[in-house]
Amino acid sequence: MEIRIYDYISNEFVPQLITYKAINIKYRVHAYEPSGFGFDFSLDEFGADEFKIKRFVLIENFIGVIENIKRNTDTNSNMMSVSGTDIKGLFINRIIIPQTFSGTQGTAGYDAVTGYTDVCIKHFWQNNIGTNAAVVRRYNFITIGGNKNIGKSNDAYKARYNKLSDVTAELAKGADLVVTVTPQIETGKILLDVVKPDMRTVTSERPLILSLDRLTVLQIENIIETLNKRNAFYTTRSGAQFADEALTMLYFRDGETEPSGIDRKEEHLNVSVNTPVAGNEYTEMRRQAVHDMVNYEEINSLNAKVNFTQLKYNRDFKVGDFVTVQNIKWGVEADIQIVAVDISETASDRTESVTLGAEKKGYVREILTQIQNI
Repeated sequence: MEIRIYDYISNEFVPQLITYKAINIKYRVHAYEPSGFGFDFSLDEFGADEFKIKRFVLIENFIGVIENIKRNTDTNSNMMSVSGTDIKGLFINRIIIPQTFSGTQGTAGYDAVTGYTDVCIKHFWQNNIGTNAAVVRRYNFITIGGNKNIGKSNDAYKARYNKLSDVTAELAKGADLVVTVTPQIETGKILLDVVKPDMRTVTSERPLILSLDRLTVLQIENIIETLNKRNAFYTTRSGAQFADEALTMLYFRDGETEPSGIDRKEEHLNVSVNTPVAGNEYTEMRRQAVHDMVNYEEINSLNAKVNFTQLKYNRDFKVGDFVTVQNIKWGVEADIQIVAVDISETASDRTESVTLGAEKKGYVREILTQIQNI
């Protein structure tokens, strides 16, 4: 597998090395969360000194930044391990600073935005790594795509010193959107954008069905976890002078009735509401509570190892696609999003594994009888 190393100098990606000598190469592409890469390289190979912290690594269409280098020499080998983060991983290094903040000390309110989900996400990008950010906080090698007005039409978010990575992932996940990173090396830029996922479910025009019976996957894993699930949310509006004066409301997920007994799992949420219109506090409290509820959902996921002889990443599927997963022996079928792809290549083998996340239509459902005849 080819690996290219670039330095970023004077707004240009300056090539430093092209090599095919790296081994044990792994990288992950996620639909909206930070991910990373890693590989090993002999210290005796030409170009070993070109792997340096903060340099850019291009592996196929994946671009990342070197964060870690580990050198290990013994009587049998002289190797180093190189690893780092993708571009979304750089969001971890930025917190959302309200626009009214100035100087190195002081207080400020919230950076609040409403509108389509992609507009909300790009609002925070522009304010914290883009042209609206202080010069020292910008990533000059990133270009932010224009607004498309996709996702939820009335999305909203208030942030104050949250990690940019967390807010990006929460907004994108909640609206079934995909954060894309496109290297444009020749222009000295990396295009950062938000797009709609492709619908490749069984009822779509171009269905992609992941199934052992169809030989499109080699392995399927089903994970069900309820330990972190919560369904009764006591939500307190923060900011009251005294704790016993703070407004607290009880909320449930849309469409759910109040649970009881062993089914009831309670959680306390603190939300910040800062609205000038009297009476809107309750609406804003619920909106923010709903945002936080996604952190307390039941996990009912399917993971699959793609049959590399039948399907290939970026040719037959992409991160973010909604596909249909079937397991006839279990009697289940689900329309689920591919939230991540893990690529691993050794000298003798290449594997592509997909992580399947949020389902498009409820929980994993029973397969209808007629599926047996497909």
